[in-house]
Amino acid sequence: MVHLFSRFLAVIAFCATFTTHAAPGDLDTAGFGSGFGKVITAIGTSTDTARAIALQADGKIVVAGTCWNGSNDDFCLARYLASGALDTSFNATGTVITAIGSSNDTAYALGLQPDGKLVVAGRCINGGSNADFCLARYLASGALDTSFNTTGKVITGIGFFNDTARALALQPDGKIVVAGHCTNGSNNDFCLARYLPSGALDTSFNTNGKVITAMGTSDDIATALALQPDGKIVTAGYCFNGSSEDFCLARYLPSGALDTSFNSTGKVFTAMGFDDDYATALALQPDGKIVAAGICGGIFDNDFCIARYLPSGALDTSFNSIGRAITPIGSSSDYAYALALQPDGKIVVAGYCYDGATDFCVARYVASGALDTNFNGTGKAVTGIGSSTDDAYALALQPDGKIVVAGECLSGANKVFCLARYQGGPFDARNCSMDIDGDNQVLATTDSLIHARIALGLTGNAVIGGITFAGHATRTTWPAIRDYLVSQCGMSIVP
Repeated sequence: MVHLFSRFLAVIAFCATFTTHAAPGDLDTAGFGSGFGKVITAIGTSTDTARAIALQADGKIVVAGTCWNGSNDDFCLARYLASGALDTSFNATGTVITAIGSSNDTAYALGLQPDGKLVVAGRCINGGSNADFCLARYLASGALDTSFNTTGKVITGIGFFNDTARALALQPDGKIVVAGHCTNGSNNDFCLARYLPSGALDTSFNTNGKVITAMGTSDDIATALALQPDGKIVTAGYCFNGSSEDFCLARYLPSGALDTSFNSTGKVFTAMGFDDDYATALALQPDGKIVAAGICGGIFDNDFCIARYLPSGALDTSFNSIGRAITPIGSSSDYAYALALQPDGKIVVAGYCYDGATDFCVARYVASGALDTNFNGTGKAVTGIGSSTDDAYALALQPDGKIVVAGECLSGANKVFCLARYQGGPFDARNCSMDIDGDNQVLATTDSLIHARIALGLTGNAVIGGITFAGHATRTTWPAIRDYLVSQCGMSIVP
């Protein structure tokens, strides 16, 4: 019986290679961008750069960034229907352009409140020549929310001069945490600010609503931010170690003080590649581990790189055996700017790759740190979007597993907002947990159908992902389980 079952699996594995349905890593040509899987949107008069993305519960996609108004940069937003068409219920056109300061308004981060309001953060010039933290809050309609500092806008000086907000997170109590970098007079430091829902600084945060932290020996640039369930704040970026840039992280208590349970100092520094290393994105796993992604200098060019840390701040050596992974994606320099975690533990990273021009690049890793070869066959997808110069900066995962990436691309003579949506494969951590040994394969020997039935909860009849599993996992029901594992869990079937 076991021998017969193994032969059956071998046939199934062979036949599975001939499937024609859309696979993880393919562009979503059926449902996004009028059959192309891509969307290109001109908003300002010339240069438009999308840097942040948020997904609404109704499936609409909000993208924020910076657009040229003819004389200066302004904050700008676009909202799309799930199909990729502009949502004309948003400011009548689907787009919004907002002047925040006196000039040069650059948006880097976007947050979606539970009430549907949108918070955007970045930098702007507020008279003179110095830049400050700048925030704007919008109603779901696209109009500025005048309950936010009476104008819908907040401008805050943090350091000595030239402050740039690069990331934001929304606390469950409605407070807004913003992180970036500030000039201390001679170089840059990590800096944070926390705001009340009204837009006022939260004076319970370091007594004045602001925190400035010197990290390395010179410039410290915070680019990413995440909130732990216990209220602690994790920031990531890059810091100069005296000869090159390293990944660096800091963790703060809800009060704004550094958390000394994190590497004893509240700070962590990690040399990743051969040269300068820049952490640009951050995410927290449900088990408390911290994943940071970014750009690492290789011997000849730059590569995608990821590090995973234990809650203590130590590198997690269960990730690629050393806690770090460096991955060439395209044929030349690769720049990772966005990171998201799937519910099944897989890690998705997006950015752009250079090969004479730049293209959108996406890579997916299994939880162990290895590339997920179920994603486009290699774990990597490289996609031309516009005519050239396609730079991806933002990433979001839909509940159905599809991956939405946003950035800028060249269309004619101008740079414009560009989006691409990829097939990801529906995921369910419980239903995919039958991969007992974590190698992304289901084996007839080590990953038995007994374990499969337990993981799937098959104590009786069950319907999972539209597939009916009846009673016992026999030769009759195994094809349905097999199809589920291949199409929805991203696993391969090996005899």
